[in-house]
Amino acid sequence: MPGQGKTTGDLKAGILWALIAYAFWGGMPLYVWLVRSVEPMEILCHRIAWSAVVMSIVVHLQGKWPLVIQAVKNRKTLAGLVASAVMVGINWGVYIYAAATSQVLQTSLGYYVLPLLSILFGMVVFHERLRPLQWVALAIATLSIALRIHLAGALPWISIGVALSFCFYGVLRKVIPVDASAGLYIETIILLPVALFALTWYWLEGTNDFGQTWQMDLSLALSGIVTVIPLYFFGLAARIVPLSIMGFMQYFSPSIQLLLGIFLFGESFSREKQISFLLIWVALGVFTFDSIVHIR
Repeated sequence: MPGQGKTTGDLKAGILWALIAYAFWGGMPLYVWLVRSVEPMEILCHRIAWSAVVMSIVVHLQGKWPLVIQAVKNRKTLAGLVASAVMVGINWGVYIYAAATSQVLQTSLGYYVLPLLSILFGMVVFHERLRPLQWVALAIATLSIALRIHLAGALPWISIGVALSFCFYGVLRKVIPVDASAGLYIETIILLPVALFALTWYWLEGTNDFGQTWQMDLSLALSGIVTVIPLYFFGLAARIVPLSIMGFMQYFSPSIQLLLGIFLFGESFSREKQISFLLIWVALGVFTFDSIVHIR
């Protein structure tokens, strides 16, 4: 089990790295707010392009080019990475659109739902048997989404989009036999031609924001670093921190998004939204309690 044989100092360091990772993911709307004058699609394209640059450096420093070549030569692995690249591209795109249009509460709800959706996918895809309390948690979460649709009169497609895309991504990366850094590098390279084509189109149309001011150029270039840093620290933490603790900490990210949505982006926290979040928190409470009991 992760965390066994580690000293107290190692555990404290691991928790700190996990907090950094989740803080970066939770604070991602702040980055989008920084470049809010740029079209969401252009932000997405820059995130892909600069992530490819940063991951090229990471793979080179880690000496993982042989793993990249090995993955590319395997047709099944490459096909799986094409699918996972599409999923991560959709996830990034929906997230950026939500933050750029001040709908951060929807992304927060989506990432609160994610752990519950993951156990549902585990049952469907990997034929895992759910415990009674897990069924209760799923039922409450389903009620939350149903009430949200009924009270708001609209489908929370952003919440569903970020949760489903990342869940599909997690399932794909679970079954694809590839190193984490090599896999992320290949995914960004797969998405890179589309991103470069779109950025070229913006440039030819004269609607590009990159190249106008050095401040904006630097801000857009930071998207690659902002993407890779939390993944790096999460990888360090996952090797040390027990899964039981990581399970609690994963709620840190959507909680930050919730606060940013209310206090920075000024989004309305209406009654139907409050009810949705309350039910999701109850479902997560049941899920967490069941996880603690099972782990013990």
